[in-house]
Amino acid sequence: MDYKGYECYPGYWAPSLTGHTAFTSFQWAGCAAMGVGKNVINYARGIPDWRTNDPDGEEKQLPRLFRTKKGMYIRILYALIEDTFNRPIASEPNDWIDCIIREHDPNYKGFFPKLLLTDQTKRCLNLGSYNYLGFGGVDKYPNARQILEDAVTKYPLSTASPSAELGYHPVHAKLEARLADYLNKEDAMVIGMGFATNSTVLPALVGKGDLIVSDELNHTSIVQGARESGAKVKPFMHNDAADLERVLQDAVMGPKKYGKILLVIEGIYSMEGDICDLKNIVPIAKRYGAYIYLDEAHSIGAVGPTGRGVTEELGIGTKDIDIMMGTFSKSFGSSGGYVAGKKHVVDHVRRFAAGATDAASMPPACAIQIMEALKLIMGAAKDPNGIGAQKLRAINENARFFRRRLVELGFEVLGQAPSPVIPVMLYTPTKIGDFSRYCFRRGLAVVTVGAPAVPLMYGRVRFCISAAHKKEDLVRALEIISEIGDELQVKYRAKHAPNKSFPGTLDSLEHEREVKKQARAKKVAALREKALKARAKITWNPLISETKKSVNPFGWSDRKKVGQAKISVSSWDYLGLSTDPSVQSQCVRTLEKKGLGSCGPRGFYGTYPEHLRAERDIAAFLETDQAVLYPFGACTVSSVIACMAAREDVLIVDEGVGRNVLTGVNLTRAEVRFYKHCDAADCERVLKDIA
Repeated sequence: MDYKGYECYPGYWAPSLTGHTAFTSFQWAGCAAMGVGKNVINYARGIPDWRTNDPDGEEKQLPRLFRTKKGMYIRILYALIEDTFNRPIASEPNDWIDCIIREHDPNYKGFFPKLLLTDQTKRCLNLGSYNYLGFGGVDKYPNARQILEDAVTKYPLSTASPSAELGYHPVHAKLEARLADYLNKEDAMVIGMGFATNSTVLPALVGKGDLIVSDELNHTSIVQGARESGAKVKPFMHNDAADLERVLQDAVMGPKKYGKILLVIEGIYSMEGDICDLKNIVPIAKRYGAYIYLDEAHSIGAVGPTGRGVTEELGIGTKDIDIMMGTFSKSFGSSGGYVAGKKHVVDHVRRFAAGATDAASMPPACAIQIMEALKLIMGAAKDPNGIGAQKLRAINENARFFRRRLVELGFEVLGQAPSPVIPVMLYTPTKIGDFSRYCFRRGLAVVTVGAPAVPLMYGRVRFCISAAHKKEDLVRALEIISEIGDELQVKYRAKHAPNKSFPGTLDSLEHEREVKKQARAKKVAALREKALKARAKITWNPLISETKKSVNPFGWSDRKKVGQAKISVSSWDYLGLSTDPSVQSQCVRTLEKKGLGSCGPRGFYGTYPEHLRAERDIAAFLETDQAVLYPFGACTVSSVIACMAAREDVLIVDEGVGRNVLTGVNLTRAEVRFYKHCDAADCERVLKDIA
């Protein structure tokens, strides 16, 4: 649907009288009532909810899998704005994209029908992609087509083995060396997925008896990794150096004795658009002996004079950061992630992180794409007129221009320059849907965000700016956004200001936080001398112990001779498809049309017809109703288990399951009962005990 004739919800003038909290609360209540009412009508008419229906469970008289809070949210609230998410695109992820038009299933007679693809597309300016430097897509650097074609025909499509076994390819070693040099670190390692880099590396660095101090707005991947580690986790208020010091003072003066403390922060926070306050946070961490883990997923390549991220932007030496992490699915137009640090620390991660030991390593073609992008970025300092330098200037200028104009137009803009992530506040749930629909109708592809990704009362639209955007396109987009802002009355810093006598604005919240922050700063200052005396008596464990003996970080000693092997008996490529010419030729055709990386998650313009066709074919092959693709095997089972079970459930698990299954089991926090490996009788015994 392209929303011709669509009219927004009424009453958007109300916050000027009632303030945000009252109106947003009323809106949420109205949406919930609407969702419940439509579900009740569907139920009364005998129409099952196709999203959470579980006919197999009903037939076997089992509790429904999705009779949970998540299932309720999907049925009642998400269904109202489902059309604004997961929009597939039929083009490369460039500055302009072809969005595939979807229509409601005409054969579904109830409310909330399925969305079906049509053969129509709509050309939209892409303001929702993570393609910060414009390397995503086709022909984005010299000889890109030939380089990537060679990558998928001369090398295997997949290594079909973890890097700790036979999956460590020479291109990985070359990329890691170049990356370590770029970041001024002793060593670096790459993992096949950005999310999995955080979720699998953190458990390799800390464990029981340790403490993770984490920004309260850290990404889900960090949250999962922290939970899986077994370490104690204490959050501190977002980007608040005083509150961080409070938590660290509690750690050194409290009764609990920790082995070490790991501070985990992000360079740019993707839902806030703000830059980490490294200048104040780093000295505090060093003062109390905390190691620092910095996630630069949205900042590496995107900020800093030479694209080296927030450390360069803020003038903080990388020597002060113990672990530097980042992803390649954004600025580099590829996929995967990395960590960089001291060599013995990186070697330890190679040996113990599930992303290196229990999942296939990064496809060689992805590594080659990253190296080509990195080569151009690293060349910016030597050639100020080169492609890399032009892209770095463009992302900086475009981000600053777009942010400045949004502020001038009266929108409530979060974050700070030069972040390419620019959130604008919408607050109310219906505006989340309406803003996206109005933009799409007028040729803008944007991402709107609501709970649970952001707090319930603080919905927003998030613009992502790219070096690929042309100035005239951004100017036209701002004109359209301004007109939509007037129609939906969201220029909260100008003509649509809410009634400040009532609570709910971020301004009032920030003022309240600032008052509390100053009070905390005084309190921690008063306790600092006492806390530092306590700290002086503590000897923290090293982040990773450095052994005198050189340890081979890989599971095979003759990796330098791997190219001489004639037969491999340890590969996961059971059918030999990673080097099959017909499969490779199909990949070449896809690269010629779409490029290598999607530059975004499935929910935010990262879904392609190829994904949907593969899911359809997999479902048909397995004789199931549907299937869903995940980009990284290690996260598939852990994510699905965590999605389908919760604390109040009981999981019955074969004691021989793999590490990734156990990760998913641990993340659910459910009660777990194990039975002997492949022992049906013992499984029955456990079931009887529960019954």
